[in-house]
Amino acid sequence: MNSDFAFPAFESHGGRLEPFNDGHCPETFRCAQSATSAESGGTDESTTVSSCTDTARIVRYKCPTESDSVENEVHIYNDVLNPHHVQMLYEATASTKHDSNDIIDSTITTPCLELTGESPWGTYVTVEEALDWINWTKMNGKCNIDTTTYEDYLASWKDTLIEFYKWQEQHKSTLLSDEKKDERSFRATRTGDLLDRAKNRLEDMDTIRHALAVEAVAKFFIETIPSSSGDFVTSSQQDQSTNKELYAESGFLKQAHGVAVWALSSRPGASVQYHIDYAELLRYEYNVTVPPLWAGTIQCSALCNNDQITQDAESVNSTKRMVGGEFCVNLRGLEHYAEHGYKGMISGDPIGGWKSSDTATSGVHHVDSSTNWVTIPYTCNRGIVHNGDLPHLSAPIQHIDDDQLSRVIVGFNVFGHDVGARVAKAPEHSRKFRRQVKLYRTTLSAPKDNKSRSNGGMDLSQIRKNKGLTKLLVLAKRERVKEQLRRDQKQLTCNIWNHLLSHHGSAEKRHLCVGDIVEKCGIPNNESGWPTPVDAHVHLHNMLKQRDSTDDGGKYHDVDGIAGICGAYYKMIVVDDLESFTRGNLIAASTAISIIGCESDPV
Repeated sequence: MNSDFAFPAFESHGGRLEPFNDGHCPETFRCAQSATSAESGGTDESTTVSSCTDTARIVRYKCPTESDSVENEVHIYNDVLNPHHVQMLYEATASTKHDSNDIIDSTITTPCLELTGESPWGTYVTVEEALDWINWTKMNGKCNIDTTTYEDYLASWKDTLIEFYKWQEQHKSTLLSDEKKDERSFRATRTGDLLDRAKNRLEDMDTIRHALAVEAVAKFFIETIPSSSGDFVTSSQQDQSTNKELYAESGFLKQAHGVAVWALSSRPGASVQYHIDYAELLRYEYNVTVPPLWAGTIQCSALCNNDQITQDAESVNSTKRMVGGEFCVNLRGLEHYAEHGYKGMISGDPIGGWKSSDTATSGVHHVDSSTNWVTIPYTCNRGIVHNGDLPHLSAPIQHIDDDQLSRVIVGFNVFGHDVGARVAKAPEHSRKFRRQVKLYRTTLSAPKDNKSRSNGGMDLSQIRKNKGLTKLLVLAKRERVKEQLRRDQKQLTCNIWNHLLSHHGSAEKRHLCVGDIVEKCGIPNNESGWPTPVDAHVHLHNMLKQRDSTDDGGKYHDVDGIAGICGAYYKMIVVDDLESFTRGNLIAASTAISIIGCESDPV
């Protein structure tokens, strides 16, 4: 435990750090408490958890006084996104595809954009990204993609994103410092370079999911919520007849750093127990609960809790009935959460006193005035948003009329400038987040000594205090980085050769130049950010310069016959070798490159 840790930025951003027990002890702290209890002669699990939760803290962004009561609100918006955008979010999350027109017409092929589902997934959208999208679409008349069919929408959406990525790269290059401009100037030498890089980005599903998230954040949180109250309920006056936006756009832009976006696909039997949202990794690392400023969801499946379902032939999706799966939120906020705790660990009630209500007949939300529970039925393309520290749950899904459909929700947590950049490094449900949690668990599962073998390893604060172990972990990380770089370099060599072999086997007569190869192969990996075009240029330069001094003599074995002959060997040559490597400079981008057949080395 790092009990001396404090976030100096909280106070300056309207937050206050104070003790708060929700009955939950993160596993990163539990084993340290277990070891302490064992050393003092106690091994009771309840004692361990109690000791951990006694040190737990929370950040309150709204601190009520006797004269200033806190107003908790939940707002409900229907038809928040383009229906085709909602369908894309569904397909990017759900692992099941429907066989009829309800979700995706299996007779329609969409070679322009291939979507695959993954659940859960997560990403982080900065306010700056969302504003860039809004400003660019307005400037270029791309605010609304007006198409009739889903297939046409996919094609238009892809073309729009390609244009946006081209603009983004050109725009950002003007803001770089002088020492970085050389790289960008090389990358922007030709319009074709920008176009191909933009197209290649959309071949990656994580990039597509992030783009969908950017668009959703821009539309829902910056354009819709500040300009419309939707249907809403407040803690003081329940249902309201007058308009009351949750926040003003200027307030949001001032307070918010960005939005953690995640998505989850569920089938009958699934539920989400009573909890509040918070920055997950900060809880793991410091046992501090940092709620978002605002939290919300968009419901993305062609499902509805309403019994009175109408089948609209003109609609994008035909809606099927779902029993259960409603979103439920309590307007008493942290006061209610303090009574029940994380997943009911204090009260023993994992649903925090919520009781099912009949929303199926009316299809509208239900307010239980005696408990302050608001139950909101599931409806496709419905957005819900509320104060970030309100406890909530998702009711158990009892039945879905279609076995191929799953209930998909996309969630949003808005974080301020105090922790937003930290959350962005590993947003919840992202691959980076899952790797980080796995690393913590691996570290904690390693036995520390004979006294604590049964209790696992050590917590993160103990690692920080152990200088020798910290140094060892740093060295281990450096070795992992080096090993990853070696694998990336090997893959880049293979990619360069495959491009040369494919060109050699084609009917095209012109030689490839260095710039062609760099353009094709200098595309950064989403995980490592390598190789950039400059990385690819340097790598190709070294391949050419050292081709005669390597163990294989610079030969490449075309096992699969990419160039036309299975098993042939080739060498790379510079077609015009006049001063290509002079004055210590990189080989010129205009230099022509080719390959020639050669004999294999005798065995």
